[in-house]
Amino acid sequence: MSFINTRLGLATLLVCLAVVNVAGESPQATQKKETVPKGPSMATTTQLRGEVIAVGPNWLLARMVPGGEYRFFDVRPGAVATIEGVKKSLSELKAGTMLTAAVTTTETPLVKRTTTITKGRLVWASPTTIVATLENGENRQYTVPPGFKFTVEGKQLGTEELRPGMILTGTNVTEEPVTLITEQTVVYGTEPKK
Repeated sequence: MSFINTRLGLATLLVCLAVVNVAGESPQATQKKETVPKGPSMATTTQLRGEVIAVGPNWLLARMVPGGEYRFFDVRPGAVATIEGVKKSLSELKAGTMLTAAVTTTETPLVKRTTTITKGRLVWASPTTIVATLENGENRQYTVPPGFKFTVEGKQLGTEELRPGMILTGTNVTEEPVTLITEQTVVYGTEPKK
């Protein structure tokens, strides 16, 4: 069984204005989505042990060991258990069979990253802020990190050197941390003695 579980809130990283081009090219926006690893996976294994009390078409009732509490399990189609070396389906299990399930859960940290490249025409610039008109006609304000340089016709320029009318290409990277959780279950056991 696997699914993606959002563990943390949305984190936004703005990599502002990667390239400035003075040429009069037409503004375009592109978007790229990807999911990338963000660290090592962690696996944990737990064991459940119980005696089969009753079996249905897609369920199993067991008395857990130790403790003696009764526990109901939904069983996925096609699941098998290895009973004394022989693979058996749910319908082949007998009451009194002792089952042990080893469940390995693996959590892999990932980042869902969306990169949007937007082009617009510079309207106004200060050392820390610029305003640009995007291709859809919307005016947008962006914060420029201290010391950030723009490439203009092969030269590195600061915001104080930018001029209205320049075509700006901005890259916005949005990151959302998620965790991929996968489970693998191995069931084995022994039949009741007659």
